[in-house]
Amino acid sequence: MTYGEIVRAQFAKHMGAVVALWVLLALFLLATYAPVLAFDVPFWTSLEGAPASPWLRSLFDPRVFPLDVDVFFNWLMATLPLLWALARFARGRLRSRLLLCWLLLQFGGFLVLSEVRADWRQEYRDWPTAVHEAKATAAWPPIVHHPSSGLSQFSLSRPLSDGTLLQGGEAPPRELWPYYLLGADHLGNDVFTRLLYGTRISLTIGILAVAIYVTIGIILGALAGYFGGWWDDFLMFVTQVVMTIPALFLILFILAVVDKPTIYHIMLVIGGLGWPGVMRLVRGEFLRQREIDYVNAARALGLGNRRIMFRHIVPNTMAPVLVAATFGVAGAILLESTLSFIGLGDPAAPSWGRVLQGGFESGKLGRHLVWSSGTAIFLTVLILNMIGEGLRDALDPKLRR
Repeated sequence: MTYGEIVRAQFAKHMGAVVALWVLLALFLLATYAPVLAFDVPFWTSLEGAPASPWLRSLFDPRVFPLDVDVFFNWLMATLPLLWALARFARGRLRSRLLLCWLLLQFGGFLVLSEVRADWRQEYRDWPTAVHEAKATAAWPPIVHHPSSGLSQFSLSRPLSDGTLLQGGEAPPRELWPYYLLGADHLGNDVFTRLLYGTRISLTIGILAVAIYVTIGIILGALAGYFGGWWDDFLMFVTQVVMTIPALFLILFILAVVDKPTIYHIMLVIGGLGWPGVMRLVRGEFLRQREIDYVNAARALGLGNRRIMFRHIVPNTMAPVLVAATFGVAGAILLESTLSFIGLGDPAAPSWGRVLQGGFESGKLGRHLVWSSGTAIFLTVLILNMIGEGLRDALDPKLRR
């Protein structure tokens, strides 16, 4: 058996981690295909003057989806089936090359769409009302709500109920009367839709922030552990300085001085301050492995330091890094939710923390906002921690059963 097969077999013995991994995959798919499940634009309509597919045209409309995160996930909807086909049917080197092509297609398409999507901007149109008044036919997503376009005539509504009309509010036709699966907030936003799209925000911040600091930690840890001497002393000093900086207070300071705070500011701070733990793990592994026979053999063959470090030693240090990264994603999601809860997140983002804030400010009437968003945060962090524990058991020979 190869090392990968051994790790997969050991991970499969951890049933809790396996279930958590499948739940995380389901969350990722829900986040990716959120516009298919909940959106207030029809897939198709016979309304005169409407585009052939208003839904498709709205996916990259900056008025409808102002965040670049949504552009990435909306483009991913089209390319994800291709990725599944490559992983399912391609084999060997062909699979690696095709997966690289898929990555270039995904990120290249995202960059192009981010630049040209201003041309897709349309005037605001209340599609449900327009279709209803014209008595046109239309095919809608199962939930006809937008994550950030609240119905102003409706207020807080309980889960599994029709919308509660505000005093003096104008009642829409009964055919357009909204139904709220998990209730509505004080602005008339559908809670389920906001939580669904908020999954995109949480996963993006967690994964990208951790990817930034894991990359920094691996590079600095490799330099400190491989060369030692003054390199090690200097980098360890920098590491100790960075560890004394509280991430939350630095984020608060940056968001206070920035005119328009976004989720990218949060990601950069988490990524810029989270690397010391990874750096110390990688440094310790390099100090242990740099004198092992395979490294000495690589030097005897005349290989350069860079190739020895990143081609031979780094792959053998990834086990503890992967475990730390899994727990790091959970920590980043908690930090972003905390910032959104205190009102310092991106105001345009349907974050779980912002839903929690709305429930807290609404008192007893907003309890459904608290438990729904709190449950989403709790379950996501729980499944990430369970996956981390399963990886730790599978990658550490001492813990294998």
